[in-house]
Amino acid sequence: MYALTSAEMRYMDEYTISGGLSGSVLMENAARGLADEVAKRFADKSTSILVVFGYGKNGGDAVAAARWLLHFGYKNVRMYYAGPLDRISKELADQLNILIKAYPTVEIGRLRKVDQNEILHAKYDVIIDGLYGIGLNRALGTTDTGFANYINSKSAYKVAVDIPSGLNATTGIVMSAAIRADLTVTFGNYKTGMFFGAGREYCGEIKLVDIGLMESGYKDIPNKLLVCDRDYYEAGREKALRERSESGHKGTFGTVGIAVSSNGMLGASMLAARAAYRSGCGLVKIFCPSKYVGFFNVSIPEAVAVPYKSDDVIGAFEDFIAGVDAMLIGPGLREDEEGRLLVKKALSGTVPAVLDAGALNLLSDNLKMLRKRKCPCVITPHLGELAKLCKTDVATIASNRVGIISKFSEEFDISMVAKSDVSIISLIDERGEKSLYINTVGNSGLATAGSGDVLAGVIASLIAQGNTLNNSLLYGVMTHGAAAEKFATDADEKRKMMATDIIDKLF
Repeated sequence: MYALTSAEMRYMDEYTISGGLSGSVLMENAARGLADEVAKRFADKSTSILVVFGYGKNGGDAVAAARWLLHFGYKNVRMYYAGPLDRISKELADQLNILIKAYPTVEIGRLRKVDQNEILHAKYDVIIDGLYGIGLNRALGTTDTGFANYINSKSAYKVAVDIPSGLNATTGIVMSAAIRADLTVTFGNYKTGMFFGAGREYCGEIKLVDIGLMESGYKDIPNKLLVCDRDYYEAGREKALRERSESGHKGTFGTVGIAVSSNGMLGASMLAARAAYRSGCGLVKIFCPSKYVGFFNVSIPEAVAVPYKSDDVIGAFEDFIAGVDAMLIGPGLREDEEGRLLVKKALSGTVPAVLDAGALNLLSDNLKMLRKRKCPCVITPHLGELAKLCKTDVATIASNRVGIISKFSEEFDISMVAKSDVSIISLIDERGEKSLYINTVGNSGLATAGSGDVLAGVIASLIAQGNTLNNSLLYGVMTHGAAAEKFATDADEKRKMMATDIIDKLF
């Protein structure tokens, strides 16, 4: 499924409604899905539930979900209206009428003659947040801020309807205050704000409910993000795994070349080399100054260190490239004239390449090299490196990462991943058509030195084994994240994770 902005999601709702499926049907599907998720977690029909709701469609969803819970047999469902009394939407009014006709004794604070303070201040097992939905684009007022903070202070399990109230559904920015949900049940598609900014912190567990949106509408949304979660990875990982012949030899499974320049960071190239081996390639060759050969022979004896002298760097590099199936250039590359020459030579050849780290910083000074390249390649910048490539700052990138990544990828006709806590991948196919993905596989343990070098090694290895660049990039990112999940299952394991731990858990 996709992650959409609030505007894109509204378009899909409107498209579906214009196709003949009424908004009330969509609301009913959403409400039933929400009630089902609550029932899965709280099977005891004596569970005490408070439904707080606002005046708009989100409130209508919450009221309809309350009706479903009553229908399921939950005996202790109470409700509280937190919106303005003079602004009840038609959708909400319709749902309230249906609810009251079906369950005339239901208690609704501020709308029916019940003790609203007692309702609001009682102890509950579950609180359902239906105050504001994805259309909220302003800071909460003082009253709503206080109410959100009050709900957060309650010990109940909190369930957000579509998006936690106060969280911007597009950017993930908290708009003065927001409900901290344990579970967010979202409808139709994920919302981009669930993954950016404070989104993951405030959404808790996220469950997606299919409400019946018309699939044909997605064709009109150019920057939709396909969500790559663990299920997506497990279902498709074979796309990036070449069958291993039992009669094969190291040459059968591809050779990765890594370029290291004088005074470069040797550790980065060593991590990339180990990751490439762990990802299945048959051989790793390291192009390095003669003085470094001994370091590589000791630290990673499986690799072949190919020395060069400073008086014939480019000639030696041409011979080196001719003997590999994929080049990785960046980890261990110093950002100097020698490094620039190595990048330029790699881009002028025909061997597929992965450009990372120092290579990207060198390219940012001369984007003509990237534009005029002959070799097929992918790039793997983090947001800081992407900011340099785009001649802007990290804050600007973070505020519009999808649009900027999409534009850069199209302008330079290149597939890329923009690495962050959730990474955005843009793939350009052989027809020049673009697809965007958001990777949610992984955890905070990846925020450690050398993690990016490991990822670059994984991608280069998959390419060397004969995979397409796009599959290698997409599934390399997810494989990297899956290794982190395999190593770290709790906070302490995430805290102590090192890049070498990621390598050990690959595949």
